[in-house]
Amino acid sequence: MSDIETTVRNLAAIAAAKKLLAEAEAREKAALAGQITRGTAYAYTAAGVELGYATVPKPTQPKPVVTITDEAQVFPWLVETFGPDVIEERVVLTEQGRASLDAYVLEAHKAAGSEDYFDLPGVSVSVPPARDPAPRFTPAKNVVELVRGMAAAGELNLGAVLALEGGTSD
Repeated sequence: MSDIETTVRNLAAIAAAKKLLAEAEAREKAALAGQITRGTAYAYTAAGVELGYATVPKPTQPKPVVTITDEAQVFPWLVETFGPDVIEERVVLTEQGRASLDAYVLEAHKAAGSEDYFDLPGVSVSVPPARDPAPRFTPAKNVVELVRGMAAAGELNLGAVLALEGGTSD
């Protein structure tokens, strides 16, 4: 197996481990919620060193939230009750307006043929530098089952992939 194939297989194993860890975390948090309703539980190593702790906080009390469903209907009352300083008028560019401006400016910029020349007051055009492509890995939908099968068949050592053996405590 080539180095690239090994690396990609390791990425598949890591993706499976992430899914399994998320499932295990959800399962353990549900178990914790069933065991304590409020408080803190600590975990220790066999040598008595604290590993961390889990907390179940005091439930929050719901608070009322005010939602304005129609500003036009509430504005007259606001002005009458609190004075004219409680509202302001603004001019806002609509989504369609922004799309039209972008299309026009990009076409004009392209027609100008130069990144240095574009003349529309209040508008500038810049071209960001190209980004280096970053490697990505997309796991198969059944990656967990596949990795489990590979590990069971001895084709994959999860301890080595996750650097659990002989790792450092960084």
